[in-house]
Amino acid sequence: MLTGRQRNPRSYRIVGPQRQIDEREAPHSRVDLGELGERFSALRKSRAGEDPFKRVLWAGGGGDPNNSLNPIMKDVPEGGVNPNRIPVSDPAKMARNIKEIARFLGADVVGITDLDQAYVYSHRARGNAATGEKPGDPIHLPHRYAICMGFAFDYYKFLSNNSRISDAEYGLGMIHTIPTTFMLAAYIREMGYPAQAHHYGRYVVSPIPLAVNAGLGELGRHGLLINEEYGSRLQLSTVTTDLPLAVDEPVDIGVEEVCKYCMKCARICPSHSISFGGKEVYNGVEKYRINADTCYKYRLASRGQWTVCVICVSSCCYNKPKAWWHTLACWTIKKTPIPLRPLLIKPLLWIDDLFWGKRPWKHMKWLDYDNAPTPVTCNIPGCQAKHANLQHKRLHVTKPAAGGLVS
Repeated sequence: MLTGRQRNPRSYRIVGPQRQIDEREAPHSRVDLGELGERFSALRKSRAGEDPFKRVLWAGGGGDPNNSLNPIMKDVPEGGVNPNRIPVSDPAKMARNIKEIARFLGADVVGITDLDQAYVYSHRARGNAATGEKPGDPIHLPHRYAICMGFAFDYYKFLSNNSRISDAEYGLGMIHTIPTTFMLAAYIREMGYPAQAHHYGRYVVSPIPLAVNAGLGELGRHGLLINEEYGSRLQLSTVTTDLPLAVDEPVDIGVEEVCKYCMKCARICPSHSISFGGKEVYNGVEKYRINADTCYKYRLASRGQWTVCVICVSSCCYNKPKAWWHTLACWTIKKTPIPLRPLLIKPLLWIDDLFWGKRPWKHMKWLDYDNAPTPVTCNIPGCQAKHANLQHKRLHVTKPAAGGLVS
C-alpha cells in the first residue's frame, strides 16, 4: 500500500501499481548472493583491496573493518527519542530550519518529500547488529517524511575515470554522507521526534526516486538523479522522520528533453548498459531502464585497476564545474516553453560536444596515482584524448547516436 501524495515528475511516470522491492533484488545484494556467478561474488571481495583508499573508504578487500567508518557506523545503534517534544506550529518554517541544519552539517543540497512506501525495501539483504535484524527480515518504516540530501563529488577527479583517483573520490563522497545523516537524525530525535538515518551501509530506502520527488533534480537516461547545479555527481542519503514538515514539489529543469536528444551516456557506456530507445514500464513506472547486470559485471571485471565506473556521470551534460555559462544554459532551458526546448537544446548539445569533447576525460596524476601510465589514442570517434590502453580499450562504440552535451 502506498502512502503520501502520488507525484508524477516529468522524468518518470507512474502508470500502474507498484510493489516494494526486496533489498535482495538490488545489484550489490545479488552479487553477494552469487546470483551473477561465484566469480563475480569473489571479485567483489578481493582485488580492489590492494589499494589503501579502498580499505579505508570502502572497507573492501580484507582490510581491518575498524579502519573504516562505514562498518563502524553501520553497527552503531540509533539513539532514543527525547521525551520532551518541541511543538511544531509551522511545518513550513520547520522545513526551512531542517534544510539549513542539513547544509550546516555538510549537505550540498537538501529537499523534503512524503515517504512513499513503494521506495522502502520490503526485506533486508544483510543483517544489522545495531537493530538485531537478520537477512530476510521484513522492514517496517512507518515514518511520514523523507529528508533527502545530496553530497557533491569533485568534478575534476571524476574526469580521471575510470581510475583509482575517481575511486577514491567516490569512496570519500559516500563516507561524507555518514556523519551528516547520522547527526541530522540524532538532532531530530533530540527534538522529540522519531528519525532514522539512511546512508552508505544503512540504506533501507531507495534514495533516487525520493530525491526526485523532493525536488533535488530529475531522473536521467542513465538511471541517476540529475541536479541542476551538480549534474549526476551527487551521493544521496536520506533521513526519515515523523517531524511535521512542509514538503517540496518535483522540479522541471529540462532533463526530459535533454536526455531525449543527448544520449551521450548511452554512446560511451563501455558495457552498453544504457538504452538508446524510449522509456519502458517496470514495476508500474515508465522510465528509462538500464541493464544493471551488464553494468555491474563490467565494474567487477576491472577490479584489478578500479572499482566504480563513473563514465556516465562524468559525461552527463549537466556535470560541469560551476560557471556562469553553465548556469545560464541550464536556466535558459528551464525557462523555455517545453515545445520550444528542442530548438535550444540541439545547438547547445553541438556546442558542448565541440568544446568538451565526445568523451570527457583528463590525464591526471595525483599522489602516486596515474590514470594513464601508458597513453594511447582513444578509439572513440571524435575523441582526441590520450587514454590508458588497459582501461579504455573496451570503449569502442558500435552503436551510433546523434547529439552531445549541454554547455
